[in-house]
Amino acid sequence: MTANNPDKTHKQPPAVKKVVDYIANLIYTNQLQSGDRVPTEAELCETLGISRTPVREALKYLESQTVLRTKQGSGTFVVQPEEISITMPLNFKIKLEQIPWVEIVDFRNQMEFLILREAIRTATDEDIRELDEITRRTAELRRMKPLPVEETRKLELEFHEKLLSLAENRLLKDMYTLSSQIFNPMITKLYTHKSEGIDESEFPFSHSYFVDAIRQRDVMYAYQVTMHLIPTERFKSFLGYEEYSPELEDGAD
Repeated sequence: MTANNPDKTHKQPPAVKKVVDYIANLIYTNQLQSGDRVPTEAELCETLGISRTPVREALKYLESQTVLRTKQGSGTFVVQPEEISITMPLNFKIKLEQIPWVEIVDFRNQMEFLILREAIRTATDEDIRELDEITRRTAELRRMKPLPVEETRKLELEFHEKLLSLAENRLLKDMYTLSSQIFNPMITKLYTHKSEGIDESEFPFSHSYFVDAIRQRDVMYAYQVTMHLIPTERFKSFLGYEEYSPELEDGAD
């Protein structure tokens, strides 16, 4: 039956797709840019020769994809680039496809290597000193019993935000941020699980190796560190087979 056919149930009706494609083309060809108001429903109906219902459905779809934003009484506008979220669709994909932690860790490792490669190219001596200081403070906290989870997590985030600031490729920065949002629940759980202090032989402190790779300007060392240091099987052993639960961003609707 048609209702059980996933190809048909998930496919947009032709009229809705026509509106989505039309607006997308306006953006792709720079006829619409960030902050611009899109044509009104009436204008779209007249231009495309379709009824108001598919136009509204298309606009709602583009809003759900964080491409457009409606301002009450003002119209519908193209969002600013920083408002576009690529996290939520991937979170749903991970959840619905039941992608295991081992693949999430592997994705994170690869993003980590790419961001380190950028840092090796761009980091100044002052940048390295800052990373060293964050690393030193985090290492001290990791040895404490009980482990101050919240303070340790803050330093963890501070370290990765500093790495992110050293990257110049905007797409890479977005992907690295995405990998962090996916990976953060795992780190939080590690620190909570190991509240009596972290055994370095079980979970090596990767940050110190990252800084060494940047200091030595050694891309191959960075690759070895990111691909082989994070103990995937160890993470798996304490995470078990729990379902992946993404963290919601602060202030999320």
